[in-house]
Amino acid sequence: MVHKRAIRKQQDTSRLGRQAPASGASQPAANPEEDRLAHLRPIADATNAAVAQCVQDADPEAVHRARTGSRRLQATLEAMVRESGAGGNALRQPAGAWLRQLKRVRQAAAPVRDLDVHRELLENWIEKRAPKQDATNVDGEAPAATTDTDSEASLLRSQAETLDAWLKGERKRLSHGMQKQIRKRQQALTERQSEFFAVVDRGQGGGSKAPRPADAVALEDFMRASDAMPLLDAENLHDFRKATKKARYVAETSGVERNSNSVAKALKRIQDAIGVWHDWLCLAKEATAALGQDAPELSASFELEVERQFAVAMKTTQTMRGRLEGEWLAVRGSKALRQPPAKRPSAAFAIDDSPIASNF
Repeated sequence: MVHKRAIRKQQDTSRLGRQAPASGASQPAANPEEDRLAHLRPIADATNAAVAQCVQDADPEAVHRARTGSRRLQATLEAMVRESGAGGNALRQPAGAWLRQLKRVRQAAAPVRDLDVHRELLENWIEKRAPKQDATNVDGEAPAATTDTDSEASLLRSQAETLDAWLKGERKRLSHGMQKQIRKRQQALTERQSEFFAVVDRGQGGGSKAPRPADAVALEDFMRASDAMPLLDAENLHDFRKATKKARYVAETSGVERNSNSVAKALKRIQDAIGVWHDWLCLAKEATAALGQDAPELSASFELEVERQFAVAMKTTQTMRGRLEGEWLAVRGSKALRQPPAKRPSAAFAIDDSPIASNF
């Protein structure tokens, strides 16, 4: 079975986010626009380093950082352009060109990253059912049944190891293609990033309106997705997660330390809960592709896990959604004291995903 690594989706990618200031260090800039820019440069550097390592050896952690970093860059860039108003027109073209290269890198890394996550998920799951001395649960997942007999556990382990061997082979096969695709994009990725920062450094693209706090922008993005998907089910839950994740990355561009950012933490709880369910859903499909009808016990156990994690995801999402809607109403209420109510603007700049438009 694959060795345990810190590669699970629901874990925070601390190398790519804002580092907590050391004791006595200066506090982050109070201007949200400056915060985003200060947040952007280290993420770009870390993402480029991860991309280079992906090309070199397809290391699982590097694949994770490259994919997550590209998502963080996307969320930050789109927020910068939107929040700059008319002044963001100068940023639109270079940001779009950079985002297109990031998207291609992310698409190349996605299948490999997913397989890494699924192998880790499979190992953790089977260890709960096999005869063992340590019955520690995995953080962030719903408790799994552990009433299997030794013979059942042995059968499940055998079937799971067969599946893991198939996943490992798929990972090796896809890694070569990923490395080739990303290598082709490296130079263009670097050039598009340099072009964007050249525009910024020349002082172009400055905001023509007062920048809003990152939390307010993130809440607006989340509410836009919530409005577009008022009723959640298995068909749209993953799309809702992607929108939530992007809003979380926007929230984390604020000067507030991540562990004290209530909006980002609530968004992450939704992201994590739905992510675990979706990983199980994908793993169950991979089991069918790899084993067909030869592992009915494993397939039946996976189906139960999918149902269990779906229930957890829906409950967590409902709870956090209500909390975030309350935060949004509080923000709107404080604004209403100073200015007439305005309709929430629709998304006007997005490269990777179709903009979710909502007006109210």
